[in-house]
Amino acid sequence: MLPAKQRFSVLLSSIFILLNLFLMHCYAAISNITSSNPLSQNEILISPAQVFELGFFHPDNSTNQYVGTWYKNIAPRTVVWVANREKPVIDSMASLKIGSDGNMKLVDGNEVILWSNNVYVQSNGSVAVLSDNGNFVLQDGLSGQQLWQSFEHPVNTLLPGASIGYDLERGERRVLSSWKSNSDPSRGDFVIEIVPRSPPQAFIWNGSVPY
Repeated sequence: MLPAKQRFSVLLSSIFILLNLFLMHCYAAISNITSSNPLSQNEILISPAQVFELGFFHPDNSTNQYVGTWYKNIAPRTVVWVANREKPVIDSMASLKIGSDGNMKLVDGNEVILWSNNVYVQSNGSVAVLSDNGNFVLQDGLSGQQLWQSFEHPVNTLLPGASIGYDLERGERRVLSSWKSNSDPSRGDFVIEIVPRSPPQAFIWNGSVPY
């Protein structure tokens, strides 16, 4: 007979496998988002090697929904990026789609835009895909040219390949900022940024005060 600790470990593994099978039946997996194939609330966008997933989720103790990226095979769910952290979804008809201007748009049941990546796109033939490194990418459907990526817009987690700092060409400031709480992914008090000094310096801020 197995020792108690080993039996408990086997039990946890079994529960995790059963939970994954249950979720697979509840959610339909898709490989990309196009103008004709939006992501609905009962679907999951999966990276090619099934390392990451992107979809709608509820934070702990919250009825609000957000679109985010998390590791597929890590329990409990570890969310590493959130699209609409300041504007939660509060209805059951929301979807993430490619709009007529080629941009990704998260819209509610009344077609009100809750989030968009807002870049210049030449046509609406763009495609959104999730990479195995966790990067959510909008690319041209014909040339494959990258038009936008979540790695240039981190939230509270810096995955390998992502960056923080200043994009002088675009005038963008890229920082890491904490969630307000475990149930609210909107921007919290703590921020990590690279200050453009000579040499550059990294700071952690608690509000406006260095931490």
